[in-house]
Amino acid sequence: MPDLNTFKLEGTKLVPLNRFNLEPAKPSTSFTAATLKKDNDFRVIEHPIIHSIDIKPIPIIIGFPIFESYFPLIEGDNAITENDSFKDYFKNEITLFFPQIEVEPNNGCIFYFEDILDKLAKKSGLMGKVTLKYSVKSKPLQANEKSILLNLREAILNLKVNHDVVKINGVINTVTQEIQFDLIDEAVKIAFINLISNIPAMKCDIDLFFDFKGYSKLKRNFLFAKDFSVLRSQDLIKKDLATPKATLQPRATLISSPLMVKSASVNPVAPKVMISEIQRDNSIRADVQEEYVKSTFLLKVNKTLSFPLSANVATSLYQDVNGPFITNPFNLNEDFSQFKQIFVSGYNFSKLSIYKSMVQPNTFLLISKIYSLSKDLNTMKPCVTTIFHAYEEGTSTSEEISTISFKFAIGPNLSDFDLAKLKIALLNDNFVDGDKTDYFDKVQFLFPNDIATEYEVSGNYFLQKSGITTDGKHFLFDLSTENLSEASIMINALNNTITQYANINFKHKEIKDTSVIELNIENTIGEILEASIDNTAKKVQISNQSISNCKLSSILLVYNQNITYLNSTFFKNYPELISNDIKLLDFTTINPTATDTLKNVFFDYENIENISSEFNQVVSQSTSYNRYIQVEIKSQAAATSKITIELTVQETGSKFTIERLKSEFSTPILFNFIIKNSLNSNTLISYKVNYFDKNDNLVSSRNDVFNFLASSKITINKKS
Repeated sequence: MPDLNTFKLEGTKLVPLNRFNLEPAKPSTSFTAATLKKDNDFRVIEHPIIHSIDIKPIPIIIGFPIFESYFPLIEGDNAITENDSFKDYFKNEITLFFPQIEVEPNNGCIFYFEDILDKLAKKSGLMGKVTLKYSVKSKPLQANEKSILLNLREAILNLKVNHDVVKINGVINTVTQEIQFDLIDEAVKIAFINLISNIPAMKCDIDLFFDFKGYSKLKRNFLFAKDFSVLRSQDLIKKDLATPKATLQPRATLISSPLMVKSASVNPVAPKVMISEIQRDNSIRADVQEEYVKSTFLLKVNKTLSFPLSANVATSLYQDVNGPFITNPFNLNEDFSQFKQIFVSGYNFSKLSIYKSMVQPNTFLLISKIYSLSKDLNTMKPCVTTIFHAYEEGTSTSEEISTISFKFAIGPNLSDFDLAKLKIALLNDNFVDGDKTDYFDKVQFLFPNDIATEYEVSGNYFLQKSGITTDGKHFLFDLSTENLSEASIMINALNNTITQYANINFKHKEIKDTSVIELNIENTIGEILEASIDNTAKKVQISNQSISNCKLSSILLVYNQNITYLNSTFFKNYPELISNDIKLLDFTTINPTATDTLKNVFFDYENIENISSEFNQVVSQSTSYNRYIQVEIKSQAAATSKITIELTVQETGSKFTIERLKSEFSTPILFNFIIKNSLNSNTLISYKVNYFDKNDNLVSSRNDVFNFLASSKITINKKS
């Protein structure tokens, strides 16, 4: 992996090279469906600053009088601890401290459980809960010292067993400042033993994640990885990527420069000089290496829970249906399974594997059988970047390329609509525990990264060489190569939407499962529809946030008491939503019989991406290093069912093979290759065209030579 402090220039902004703005990367393992309203949304950066987190508004808890807001100045990359202190961003003379966090049993009870009975009234399991009360108290402070405002976001109970940890997600009530951890079966026994244990290694603990607002310095690291001529273009330099999505680049522009390298110049200039010019063009002062960014940071507080059994029933913190008790009611079974595979109607193994948690009710592990390229949460563009690294010192007339890096993110091919329908299926198949009234809010989904699943990638030479990190439910791939032929193969696959396949194998205790990675820039996943509900006006407003058209097929409505309604006919003749198109849907047209308050809405849709068909609009943007050639296949005889083209770049000896079936003849091919910048370059490409009939028999071949300085298009004529 490259240095985490390496940045690239996007418009006039510098952003970390390894940042993908994906779906929320939560500090816990729980899944929360995205809200449809974006009022007061704000961005959160985990510390150390690595990736973006999207956290939805929750009422702020004030544990002490606050009459004025203070914003700490966060410096350095060290993890934030509860004992740290900071200077206030606006008033440097003010020192800011974190308040004191305390936890205690809630209402005199730390642990409660009941037996679960089957239809014959026999004991068939256990259900219990651990309940806590938390408080945020100001420490004794001087006149020039203030407390930082904290807001509890997540709580995780860590149960200890067999030199391992079982994590349980907590349900937080910010109004009453209560936390409840729901348990079933073996987790009930483990929690009880942990709470009463006198052995430090066997005591359970909780992780509390608080967020707070502050300012941090964004360090500029000028290691550029873009086409210097493109950077000088006023259209791109002055463009602020934070502008409304209506100003996003069209698809043809996005694919016109998938690999961005240094342009040729008659007199080679040292990269440092180039950087100085970019700084000057963008009004960036070289002596000012920092700017302040307001963000929201996370503070993790860990508390050990230890409450020995009382000798007096009246003071016991442990209760069952009969009241407090002071003896151990369990025989602990240490050999237990955390997850059990279940089978849900309508979901086969080719799409999804579902595992039910045996330690936490209404919690399900989902392993999607297909992982695809993910979209950026803000721009709705595919999370894939091709980066060129040049030597920072000195000049060269023969070769300046050092490394080419590919960075992309993949995620499970499961939409919010898929997950909402799955909740309904789980209810219908009797997999929901306890009271079913509010099951839609109770059901939680986990993904392999949430339970620290071991994984390995196999079956693809490029992807196996990648460095892989995780962000929420996504995998971030980082592949760097100094082999120009390897880089060209990957670029051509992305350019021409040729799918790269690989297997990703998961392993976690008793679970062994496999998914398929399908890396194709036209088949990306991620929500592209933004919807807001107006119950007063009885309307739903929807807008297409992507740069592609969107074809709607179904809508799932969720009302109070989790009443659901699926309408698969309304959009049968509904027009496609073009990019940034906004439509209003009347409640009565999508569900004429509804009278309840609409809580949530989910859409099933198809993202109509057709990038390859726009290659004929792409003007060659070749440089001395990076060449773009368009290959166009003319109309062929009816007997020709397949054509293969074998190209050899004579300067480097790089060989490429392109295959097209009859249905794809009309789609042009954008062919990219990389050459060294030498004084006496060979500008010829030799190529061989093979024609095949419907039985895959070779019926004709021809050889030719093409000069890429004379033209940017290779034409494949009809078989002679």
